[in-house]
Amino acid sequence: MRMKNIFIYIVALIAIAACQHEDDPLLMGRPEERMEQILKDYRQQLVDAPSGWKGYLFPGSGGGYSFYMTFSSEGRVTMLADINADCQVKPFESSFRMEAVQRPSLFFDTYSYLHILSDPDPDTVGGAQGHGLNSDFEFAFESTQGDTIKLKGNQHGSPLLLIKATAAESEALRRGDLNVLQKGIVGYKDKSPFTYLQSRDGKRINTSFNLDTKTFSLSFKQADSLNIQTTPFAYTTNGIFLQKQVTYKDVTFHEVFYDASQKFYVMVDGERINLVPSADPILPLHLLLGIDFTTVSVPFEPLPGWSPLYTNARLTIHNSLLAKGVGLSNIELAFNPKNKTLTLDVFMRAVGDGGYYLGRYQYAYTKSADGVFKFTRYEEPTGNAKFIEEDMAPFLYYFNSSRFRMEYLKTADGFVAQLKCVESPSFYFSGNFGSAF
Repeated sequence: MRMKNIFIYIVALIAIAACQHEDDPLLMGRPEERMEQILKDYRQQLVDAPSGWKGYLFPGSGGGYSFYMTFSSEGRVTMLADINADCQVKPFESSFRMEAVQRPSLFFDTYSYLHILSDPDPDTVGGAQGHGLNSDFEFAFESTQGDTIKLKGNQHGSPLLLIKATAAESEALRRGDLNVLQKGIVGYKDKSPFTYLQSRDGKRINTSFNLDTKTFSLSFKQADSLNIQTTPFAYTTNGIFLQKQVTYKDVTFHEVFYDASQKFYVMVDGERINLVPSADPILPLHLLLGIDFTTVSVPFEPLPGWSPLYTNARLTIHNSLLAKGVGLSNIELAFNPKNKTLTLDVFMRAVGDGGYYLGRYQYAYTKSADGVFKFTRYEEPTGNAKFIEEDMAPFLYYFNSSRFRMEYLKTADGFVAQLKCVESPSFYFSGNFGSAF
């Protein structure tokens, strides 16, 4: 028994010594020294990329932006970005540094293309006054795996993905292929606004590209509801990169490719699956509100799909406004599907100097399962809206008291959105997708 106790005591001493040995700062290095080594390793990884890095940044305000970056051992970074046409072809050099701020971090510490997305002036790149696109230019390292580095913004949490570029990708990015591809995709969407994936179970899975918000959606009907997966995207030299992968049963993908024959396709387990263009919509229009579009703009010039009753009402409004020194321009319906609200904007143009004036009406709305909308004003009009309320009566009478259906209407120039009054079927009008302003 005594020998057994001695043996246990010796084993315990060895274990304690081992723990002390592992925690010995002389052997492991002090925490600040270990952090310094981690930062050096990350820095070296950034520099050791002969063809540079592809970067995909997803700001808090939505959408995605592509970057191309090369890092030097002198702490300089040169980048291109798809923020605008100039940024895509004019390399911009600035500085970077590595710093430990709770986590190992990469700081772009002088002005760069990344900073444009955080510009507080909405005239620079859009976004909110004082906030820009809620983007970042200081990022914490989250993980590294192979040729991929995942970072997260320290202020707004914007994800930034860096992937080592190949020599061919570097050459394509430097010669401005992003701009060429964007134009190609825009042209394709103009010609073929509806696309789908043909699944192995025979179902047509609707695929949607919202080029304004830079989002991609996969949607399909499931019983009486719509299953929707929507994710921001950023352009690549051969398609788009999705922030999050999308899935339908055994079909999962993270990128959508666009080839030289002007076809979209995805790769699933090494198999190419084409996105099929369709001459007609895959899903009813009301189901795509907030996915493909949020605004319907009714122009001044007549569109197909205007009823005589609506046309006369519009002419009456225009003539009435002329007596006040302005003419009727666009009427825009801007939906907020998340809050179930609608902003009805009436744009007017001064007879004298041609300047624009705006009257704004605020509504809440409900939508039935079969796509019938009911609008209810939740805020009394003020300013210009109050000033022209009587002039707008021929339109507001129907809008305030009736229900409407919203459907696709095919015209010689493509599809428009048509709203039809349920209670007064002879009152209907159509508008273009997206704001005219």
